[in-house]
Amino acid sequence: MIKFYLKAVFMIAMLLLIAFWAYPNVKEMIFSSDYFDVKNIEISGVINGNGERLKKMYEKHLGENLFKFDVRAEKITQDKWIERVEIKRIWPSTVKIIVYENKGLFTYKNRNGCFVYTYNSKKIQVSCSENDISVFMKDTVGSSYLENFAEIYKKGSLNNYRKIVLKESYFTIYKDSYEIKGSYSPDAFLKAYRLKDFLTKRYSSLEYLDLRVPEKIYVKGVLNETG
Repeated sequence: MIKFYLKAVFMIAMLLLIAFWAYPNVKEMIFSSDYFDVKNIEISGVINGNGERLKKMYEKHLGENLFKFDVRAEKITQDKWIERVEIKRIWPSTVKIIVYENKGLFTYKNRNGCFVYTYNSKKIQVSCSENDISVFMKDTVGSSYLENFAEIYKKGSLNNYRKIVLKESYFTIYKDSYEIKGSYSPDAFLKAYRLKDFLTKRYSSLEYLDLRVPEKIYVKGVLNETG
């Protein structure tokens, strides 16, 4: 029994000694071998971001060791479209870079130009034609109001309207032959907004629906004969 115990201890000690000697040598062999040098860099997922900038940024790492390749050293988020990237190392010499971009919710225009407002509340300036824009900011709108409008836009599915004008304290939606005026309070506006179809059916002609006051709806138009 004692001999078996001593033999087991000896074997464990030998294994530890071999591992202690081999690990740095194997590690050094991997890091110094040309076999693991990066020869291919594949970039996918770029739609609005600057793909050429990314390509040049990463191509300078060609020839580096696959296991030393570190994307964190690069300032990828200088491109406002790029939210993050994922790196996959494909043995023995390929790096695959998957780009995840910020997703645009709507594009608006103000006196400074056109901007894409993203789902994570970023504002990205873009070039645009007024024919491609449906949201216009006539006055200076506070960031909290703009964030609230984004919530209203998303939950109310306002992307089908031809024109929406944001003003300092409220916004106006232009729909067909009438207007909808709303506040920047998502809960109050959306609660009243759900009744718009019911209300419009009661009027033969309609000038506007005013939903700016919580729990109240003001309508200007001509009722149907049936009321």
